Amino acid sequence: MRKGIYYIKNNFIFCFGLLLLIFLFFMAFFGQYLPFIDEDLEKIDFVMTEGSLSVAPFEPSKEHLLGTDREGRDMLSLIVMGAKETLLIVILVTLIRYLLAIPLSYLAHKKFLGANVFLKGLNQFFSYVPTIIMVVLLATLPPFLFSDTRPYLLILIIAFVEVGRAAEMIKVDLDEIASKEFIQSGLAVGANSFTLLKSYYLPFLYGKVSVYFISDISKVMFLLGQLGLIGIFISQDLIQVEIGVFEMRNDSISWPMLLMNSTLDIRGPIWIPFWSAFAMTLTIFTFNLIAHGIQNLPKKKDSYI
Repeated sequence: MRKGIYYIKNNFIFCFGLLLLIFLFFMAFFGQYLPFIDEDLEKIDFVMTEGSLSVAPFEPSKEHLLGTDREGRDMLSLIVMGAKETLLIVILVTLIRYLLAIPLSYLAHKKFLGANVFLKGLNQFFSYVPTIIMVVLLATLPPFLFSDTRPYLLILIIAFVEVGRAAEMIKVDLDEIASKEFIQSGLAVGANSFTLLKSYYLPFLYGKVSVYFISDISKVMFLLGQLGLIGIFISQDLIQVEIGVFEMRNDSISWPMLLMNSTLDIRGPIWIPFWSAFAMTLTIFTFNLIAHGIQNLPKKKDSYI
C-alpha cells in the first residue's frame, strides 16, 4: 500500500492530471453554488452607461470577468453551468463505446460467428470516411433528425463509429495475452469462455483498457467541439419558423454549443468561442495527462507465468 502511494506521489503527470480532474468535477457538480456564479443565467439585452446604450454581447469587465454571450448571459456562469452536461455526455459516449468494444474484441479474438471478419470490415469501412463526416451524415438523416429520441440516437452514433477502432486495440492485447502460459493452464482445467475472460484476460487488461478509455474521453470531447463548430449538437430541435422553412435550435448550455457562431465571433466577441474552446482544451489536456500517468505507473508482474 505504501509503495503504491509512493509511486503515485512520484508520478507528477498523474498527480497533476488528477488535481485538474478534481477541479473539473468540482466545478461541474458544485460550481453552481459559488457566489460569483449566476445559476439562473440571467439574460441582459442592453445596459445604459454614461448616457449611451450598449447591447450584448458585453466584453470582459468587473461585472463579467469572461464577458457575456450574444444573449447577455455571463460567460463564466455558462462555462461552469455547462460543465456537468458536457462531461456527462463525453463519459457516457465513451462508456457505451467500450461496453460494445470489449465483448466484440473478445468474440473477434475467439473468431466466434465471424466476429473477426465483421470487425475487419467495420474498420475498413470507417477508415475511408473521417469520423466527423460519418457522424454528420447519420445525424442529418431524416429518421434521426425528426426523431423524439434524437439525443440518445446521436450519442449511440458517436459511440458506434469508433467501436471498431477501440475493439481492434483490445483484440491485439487479447491475442498477445493468449500466448501466455497461464491461459493454457486455464484451458487445461476446463475454464469456459466467460471464466477465461473474467479471471484470466481482464486482470491483465485493466491497465491498458483504462488508458484507452481515458484517452477516448479526450477524443470524444474533440469530436463534440468539431460538431459544435458546424452547428450539430446532442440536444437540438428542428423548428418551423415559416412555411417550408425550418431552423435548428438548441437550448443546451454544453460547451460545444458556444462554438456555433465562431466564424462571426472570431471577428467580434472572440471571448465567446475562446473560453468554451479553452474549457474543452483543458478537459482534453486533463484526461491525456491521466492516461499518460497511468502508463507511467509500475506494471504488475505476471504472477501466472
